Order: sequence, then structure tokens, then C-alpha cells
Amino acid sequence: MHDLALPSSGRASGAGDACLFGLSLCSGAGGLDLGLTIAIPGYRAVGHVERETYAAATLVARMEDASLDQAVVWDDVASFDGRPWRGAVDIITAGYPCQPFSVAGKRRGADDPRHLWPHVARIIGEIKPPFVFLENVAHHLRLGFPEVASGLVGMGYRLAAGLFTAAEVG
Repeated sequence: MHDLALPSSGRASGAGDACLFGLSLCSGAGGLDLGLTIAIPGYRAVGHVERETYAAATLVARMEDASLDQAVVWDDVASFDGRPWRGAVDIITAGYPCQPFSVAGKRRGADDPRHLWPHVARIIGEIKPPFVFLENVAHHLRLGFPEVASGLVGMGYRLAAGLFTAAEVG
């Protein structure tokens, strides 16, 4: 599932500028950032938060081969402080863990220790970027998404949500 949250009040500060600066939470191997780099000329991830060692190493390798721009990588979304990034980031991307919502898992939702949406929401609230782009599994629409949607709407975002196959997005 892919979600785009837009501010109710208008466009990103960077929308007309040469760059759109992003902060990537639960970055994984950087797939969302690679996609945005291709889709939006001038997109640049300026920071990543990823706790999985292998995924973080892949991010660094992608920076070394210039697939991604050089950026700092933090390892803990729970302790990450977004406040210093307010005004410096135009978009937050997050591919937070799907295990709490996946039909392949136990679907424990908020009771799953891997449920990181509350941390992602806190960081979005600290930074208040003009744009938010989230990715998760299809079943998240049935389990947990109402909490995400109401949280974003409560922060002043308009939502657009959709289900896409891998073939539809390349």
C-alpha cells in the first residue's frame, strides 16, 4: 500500500526549488528513496533511519556507488529526534515494518513489538514536513491504517491512498 499525505495548506517549500529534501525512516535498503530519485528530479534523501545492519550496509553501499546521495544513517527510530530537521526537510518517507499487519504474520497490530508507526508519527509531528510518503502491505488498510490516517489528518495532512502491484510501479 502506498500513501501520500499532502498538507492542507499548500505546497512544499521545495516544490518549486531545485531540490526536494527527504528524511527516510525505516529506510530498508533505500527502495523508496531510489524510486523518488528516479520519479522526482532533484529529490535528495538527506538522512536515513534504519536499524537492520544489512539494510543499513546496503544504504551505505548505494551511497558509495552514487545510487543514493551521501547522507547520515541513524539506527533507532524510537530515539531519533526530528526537531532539528524542522524546516530542513520537505518530505518524510517511511516503509515501517509490515509484520504487525501482514496476512503472513500474526496480525498483532499495535500489540506487535515491531509496530513502529507511533515513532514515525511522532517524528512527522516534530518535523511537520509539507509531504509524507508511506509504504506498507495491502492488509494494513484493514488493520492499523485507520490509526495512521486519523493521525495524519489530525496533523493537518490530506490523504491519498492506493494499492499498487510491483508491476505498476516498476
